[in-house]
Amino acid sequence: MTKEDLANQLEHAKNSYIIGLAAYSLFNTPQSHPILRTHLAVFGPYVVKFDQVVDLLRNEHDRAIALDEFLKMLMRCLIKESFEHIKDYCEATNQYAAFKAESWYEFARIIRNFLSHNCRFEFNVYDRERLPITWRDRTITVIMDGQGLDRSFWGHTETWELYCEFEDFVTNRLK
Repeated sequence: MTKEDLANQLEHAKNSYIIGLAAYSLFNTPQSHPILRTHLAVFGPYVVKFDQVVDLLRNEHDRAIALDEFLKMLMRCLIKESFEHIKDYCEATNQYAAFKAESWYEFARIIRNFLSHNCRFEFNVYDRERLPITWRDRTITVIMDGQGLDRSFWGHTETWELYCEFEDFVTNRLK
């Protein structure tokens, strides 16, 4: 993998995240319901109608749950995929020490694990030895083990800002 390949992979992850945010925005608009009712996905021998989506979106309680899960998926994909691509590239190019030296590395690694494991912190011995970890104005402490987070601690702003840290690292500090 070249640095250009890595930059392209990050760009693809970012574009997918933005497309997902666009879908989220449309899902919050009742004007999208008739369009969803008349469109479907066809792949191989399968046809998936979007009636279920419309039914979820029409009910305020169900919509809140479904869209929250959708947003978690978007955050998970952007952070996890970007982190893993950078990790793979750094390992392949003997730059892993530079990756680990980033001020946000340990925080990002734990957030990546958090997003990958049901949005709950599950600290191992290695994690516990490094806690507390602070990035910007967010601190992860050992008392958070087994807990989830609300959007006031980790949401789209933080996801985007961490992704920007990844992008800056790849662009400006990797060979």
